[in-house]
Amino acid sequence: MVLNHQNSVEVDIEAVGAYLVRIKKALGLGGKKWNVCLVDDQAMRRLNTAYRGKRRPTDVLAFAWEDNDAAGDPLAAREFAGFLGDVVISADTARRNARREGLRLECEMERLILHGILHLLGYDHETDHGEMASLERTLGERLVRKPGGRSRTVKVLRRA
Repeated sequence: MVLNHQNSVEVDIEAVGAYLVRIKKALGLGGKKWNVCLVDDQAMRRLNTAYRGKRRPTDVLAFAWEDNDAAGDPLAAREFAGFLGDVVISADTARRNARREGLRLECEMERLILHGILHLLGYDHETDHGEMASLERTLGERLVRKPGGRSRTVKVLRRA
């Protein structure tokens, strides 16, 4: 699900949704689900301060859902079965990143979404000696839309 909680940056929500479908297929995630929430810098600053102690906006945060979050609540356990979590992206920061790197906003959004989803799957670029970055590059190349092209499925397991 894509939630757009900002109005400062024009984002093609349909294109974002199509990219999520391609990621799901490429990663072989089948019935797994997650949310992508687009926010502005002010909202991202609040989240980054609250959860990481950094008083500035960042481009992407990932909040993994743990099965034990629904412990003792059978309704929540059913409702959130197969749910990976939430990826939150600052559209303002994404736009600045794209301009700085000379990219289209859509490309930067796709990069941030993939980055967030890999975090939901348990990857951590701060501790894994380059494994996540390598996987992100490989998947990013495979997920690029090519006219009439197909992306390969990549077997990626959820990390512990």
